[in-house]
Amino acid sequence: MNIDLTLVLNQVVWGAMVGIGYTLMAMAFSLIYATSRTINFAIGEFAMLAAYFCYTLLAKVPVEFVGPALVSLFAVAVLAMVIERLAFRRLYSLDPILILIGTIGLSSILKNLALVIWGPFSFSFPAYFQIRPTYLGPVMFIPQNVIVTLVGIAAMIGFDRFMRKTRTGTAMRATAQNVRGAKLVGINTDRCINLSWGIGAMLAAISGIMMAFAYNISLDMGTTLNLKGFTAAIFGGLGSIPASVGGGVLLGVVENVAAIGFDYSYKDVVAFAVIVLVMLTKPQGLFVRSGSSRRV
Repeated sequence: MNIDLTLVLNQVVWGAMVGIGYTLMAMAFSLIYATSRTINFAIGEFAMLAAYFCYTLLAKVPVEFVGPALVSLFAVAVLAMVIERLAFRRLYSLDPILILIGTIGLSSILKNLALVIWGPFSFSFPAYFQIRPTYLGPVMFIPQNVIVTLVGIAAMIGFDRFMRKTRTGTAMRATAQNVRGAKLVGINTDRCINLSWGIGAMLAAISGIMMAFAYNISLDMGTTLNLKGFTAAIFGGLGSIPASVGGGVLLGVVENVAAIGFDYSYKDVVAFAVIVLVMLTKPQGLFVRSGSSRRV
């Protein structure tokens, strides 16, 4: 069997770039889980809503892309924080399975709300420049994919700096480590959990807008991003942000390399297979040591 090394190299690079989007989703899952012990399956719908919001603002207001994107990010973050405060805060004492079912219900509500507002149609952002691939040696790069990758990396760096260099970020990390201990030292853990929902939704929104910018916007994109983000989080280690970064990039690479031997339409099957294999062999995640505490 002859292996085209150039093709393999391109698939690895493209997979790593796609994996940045998965990483942001995985970070959203892990952040919310670490602080509230909740697996939020509405995260993908927040990403989808952000893409639709951004598209609508661009269609209504003739401005540059950055402004509507930022407005969409903050709108989705506020929506997530309001939903957490009004609907989910009183549920944290219940069985986690019931809360998970609640987030699935929220996902369905948000998806149907988008269906009512925007209809069952797919949309695309305007083309801001000519899509002409460039080459760096044997590797082909598409400009818009490079842009969304750089934006994703910038978002990850910004999130890391926020969590490590600010008092609020330190309080959120303490809440993720030990909620009871954080309360004993005077940290408002309810506020930290609420912020984790908002920041998690914002990370997901960045991923949603990135994917919409590179591809298109559809009602099903939230479901797809949910699957990939949750898989990446499980792959790396749910509840650990650094592990989620590794899991997202690795998942993107695995999917794209697997597409060499299988039809590309089977990439979602690869994601499910990854979940099953990791849960069977190393349920705590590939990048988390056994017995280690979750950390953000």
